[in-house]
Amino acid sequence: MTRQSGLGRGLSALIPGSEPQEKEISEEEERFAWLPLSEVVANPLQPRTRFDDKKQQQLVESVRTHGVLQPILVRSTSFGYEVVAGERRLRAAQEAGLFQIPALVRQVDDQASFEQAVVENLQRDDLNAIEEAQAFSRLMEEFGFTQQEVADRVGKGRPTVANALRLLHLRPAQQEMVRQGQISAGHGRALLGIDDQQAQNTLAQRIIDEELSVRQTEKLVNDLNDHEIVRPPSEKPQVLKDVGVLEVERVLSDRLSTKVAVSTKGGRGRIMVTFADKDDLSRLFNLINGENSF
Repeated sequence: MTRQSGLGRGLSALIPGSEPQEKEISEEEERFAWLPLSEVVANPLQPRTRFDDKKQQQLVESVRTHGVLQPILVRSTSFGYEVVAGERRLRAAQEAGLFQIPALVRQVDDQASFEQAVVENLQRDDLNAIEEAQAFSRLMEEFGFTQQEVADRVGKGRPTVANALRLLHLRPAQQEMVRQGQISAGHGRALLGIDDQQAQNTLAQRIIDEELSVRQTEKLVNDLNDHEIVRPPSEKPQVLKDVGVLEVERVLSDRLSTKVAVSTKGGRGRIMVTFADKDDLSRLFNLINGENSF
């Protein structure tokens, strides 16, 4: 057998898997390999649902010219390999007509796969605000995480996670506007101050048409006693909340990091506080009970 030179051993150390080997790996191990594209499939747990066509085409052209420079992360399955992180690179390689792709093969379960996909997308700012909120919600609902545990896993503050989750209380039409970038997450949270669906729809469209800022939107929400601001002239006037009540709702919502609705009738009324889960309820109880200051 020809003895391998020192340089050869150095290259193998720098580029593991330059001579691909199919071997069993433990849960903690990771190996590099060039994988046939025909054996790699997308991740069904992928939190990202929208891909920018222009940016994707730019990546395709780069891959055609230079190849895939950064390995994707995959996990082995009974049918081949499944992407954990790097779906854009996989798609670009397929469209560029490549036959194989560099990959790090790691053994992870569904929870770890989804966590790593979420974190990678967040680090790259690849998730829109609704996808981010849905990812946080899935970590809580499917894997039993609390808001604090989600915050710890993704490297964000708990109030940031709570505010992101609030966007899921928007109606589907407004969620889609945030998803498409027509309105921002800040606009979306401002719209949560409106209970009436038609008024919310009308103001959301006005944000787009007039390119309103978040501050302008918040002011309009607080001025809803003047219903002509958001109601088309042909529609029947609706009973709207007093501006003072709206201000109370806004302040309490900001302080508690959740949606708060105040209703009044005949001088009496009630306050309704929305919570996401038992952990969020416990957080609100501790705040109201004075264990943590506002």
